[in-house]
Amino acid sequence: MNGRATLQPWQEIRRMQREVERLFSGLAPAWRWPLTGEYPPINLTRDENGLTLSALCPGANRETLDVTVLENAVTVRCERKPEANVPEAAYHRRERPVGTFARSLNLGERFDPERTEAVYQNGILRVQLGRGSEPAPKKIAIQS
Repeated sequence: MNGRATLQPWQEIRRMQREVERLFSGLAPAWRWPLTGEYPPINLTRDENGLTLSALCPGANRETLDVTVLENAVTVRCERKPEANVPEAAYHRRERPVGTFARSLNLGERFDPERTEAVYQNGILRVQLGRGSEPAPKKIAIQS
C-alpha cells in the first residue's frame, strides 16, 4: 500500500480540483460561474409595501447595472470588468468572476415598474418592488 496516499488523502482531491479549474478557465465567465452557484446572489424580503431584492454586486460600476421589471418577473444585469492594470498571465488564482451577468426571477405576483426604486451602495443593489394593482375584470363583448 502506498504510504503517501493514506497519509494525505485530501491532497489528491485538491490536485484534481485545480486540474478541473484549469480545464474550465478558458471558458467565458458566464459559463464558469454556474459551477459554483447563481450570480449575482440575491436575498428577497417581504413587507407590507412589496418585496425588497438585495443583490450582491461588488466591483460592478453603477453604469453597468440594469434592473427590468415586467409584471411578475424581475431581471438584474450587471458587468464586472477585470482589473485594468493586471495582465491575464499574471493571475495565480482568480475566483472573482468577471464579465456580464444576468439573473431573472419569477416572483409569483405583479409588480409596478413605476413604483419600483433601486439603490446601489457599497456593492449591494437594493430594489424595492412596489406591488402592482390587480387588473380589473373587463367585460368582453361577444359578436355574432
